[in-house]
Amino acid sequence: MHSKNEFKHLLLIIIIFIAACIETDIYLPAFPDMMNWFSTTESAIQGLLTWNFIGICLSGPFYGPLSDAFGRKKPLVVALALFLAGSILTLCAQTFDQMLFGRILQGIGSGGCFTLGTAIIFDSFQKEKAITALTSLNTIIPLIMAGAPMLGGFLNNNFGFRSNFLTIALFVLLSLILCLFLFEEPLPKEKRAPFQLSTILRDFKKVLLSLAFWQITLVLSLLFGGYIAFLSGSTVLFMVEFGMSKTLFPFIQAAVLGGWVAGSLLLKRSLGRFGPLKVKRIGILLCIIGAVELALAAWITPQNAYLHTLGMVLYAFGANWVVGLYFPEGMELFPEIKGITSSLLTSARLLLSAWIIGLTSALYNGTIYPLAAVIVGTVVLMLPTLIYYEKRKISAPAEIA
Repeated sequence: MHSKNEFKHLLLIIIIFIAACIETDIYLPAFPDMMNWFSTTESAIQGLLTWNFIGICLSGPFYGPLSDAFGRKKPLVVALALFLAGSILTLCAQTFDQMLFGRILQGIGSGGCFTLGTAIIFDSFQKEKAITALTSLNTIIPLIMAGAPMLGGFLNNNFGFRSNFLTIALFVLLSLILCLFLFEEPLPKEKRAPFQLSTILRDFKKVLLSLAFWQITLVLSLLFGGYIAFLSGSTVLFMVEFGMSKTLFPFIQAAVLGGWVAGSLLLKRSLGRFGPLKVKRIGILLCIIGAVELALAAWITPQNAYLHTLGMVLYAFGANWVVGLYFPEGMELFPEIKGITSSLLTSARLLLSAWIIGLTSALYNGTIYPLAAVIVGTVVLMLPTLIYYEKRKISAPAEIA
């Protein structure tokens, strides 16, 4: 059972994570309507996701060291205030530049939600309870993410695209109110680390010069970037070029997200049955099968959205297993500076993912071919990277540890 204080902190983290998670997915079904309203292009409208990721990844590394020195609450209030300001701007934006700036502000604030939320869990709960709380979050959040595009599609169809940004703003406002009036600082002053720029820069340098760190980061970025690029790119492609209805499309996106969620829900049980090595291989194989199926579908039936989606469901399921197993390995590369490692791993992954999404947008030509090529490319680059990483781990474990 959780104490009253633990329950308040867990409730706050759930609300914060909901806001941070849905802000990347809920408005995707509204892309075509937003494109028409702002009189902009497919590439520009997908930039709303790319620049949001850039905001997240640029802000993430700062929140960890600041919260270690000054506590969790003050940086979290700042993050939520920026998140709310960005949400209000997207809600009221009259020009595309205003909308884009709002999305960047949302990303900067959202980066603090992810970084600080995990730290608060380990501050507020003892080890066993922290693991239980994280397990609960890892079950709840993917389900919310899977439902976000369906909610976004419903809101867009009935109330217009701004209703999606109103929903985000309300969740962020609720998070800020809870943080200001109910959240008690979980990190006592005696446990805070002095803010020493030279030490922080040294730790950053240590991680950034690690080959193993970049190998794992590249793998995570390729798979996550390919997954998000399809969610973003298929929105305009399926609805504008293929003529898919606004009512049906959210279910298509939910199917891809459902592949990711299914992988997350089955990971723990599969690890117990097959072991980490076999689960890694199965995940990699599913990514390959999904990419090949997508490529074949693009070649044989280029306008069959259902076959394209099937390939991505398999890809998403496998990607979840690969990411779920290699991310903890990345965290353990430098166990003495997990905060720095976590922030850099998350930020670098989002930055590279944003580049993949930007590349997909730049190549967009109204057909499935560029999108399929990007997905296949992520697998082609992932395989040799993983093979080299695993060989180094066997031949020189001290360099990986």
